Amino acid sequence: MSEAAEADPFGTARLRRGVLDAWAASPARFREDANAEEDLALGGYRDRLAVELAQNASDAAGRAGVTGRLRLTLHPARGGEPAVLVASNTGAPIDATGVESLATLRASAKRETEAAVSVGRFGVGFSAVLAVSDEPALVGR
Repeated sequence: MSEAAEADPFGTARLRRGVLDAWAASPARFREDANAEEDLALGGYRDRLAVELAQNASDAAGRAGVTGRLRLTLHPARGGEPAVLVASNTGAPIDATGVESLATLRASAKRETEAAVSVGRFGVGFSAVLAVSDEPALVGR
């Protein structure tokens, strides 16, 4: 694997460049995307956070063919640091297709590939996380 591929294993630079090019070509598209993101940040899926995380965990377990488990752990705020919610689940790790879905709004890859076996398929589950966090992080083994 090349050094560049190791530094960006999910191709996020390509995704970012594509979005920036689309926005440069269409300022209206930028406004539309910004408005949709703001709607979600102002509460779109905030009240569905646990449900959406459970659906994503269930789908990951289904892809891996294992029993699904989800652990939610809230680490309280301390010493000026914000509280941290950690969602851990069993199942298939995120892949490049999953990262691309997270980088889009309402464009889940599950809709085409796993609709018959997945719970989530509308591409808005991660938006619940964005409604309660300014800096979400994905960490895998």
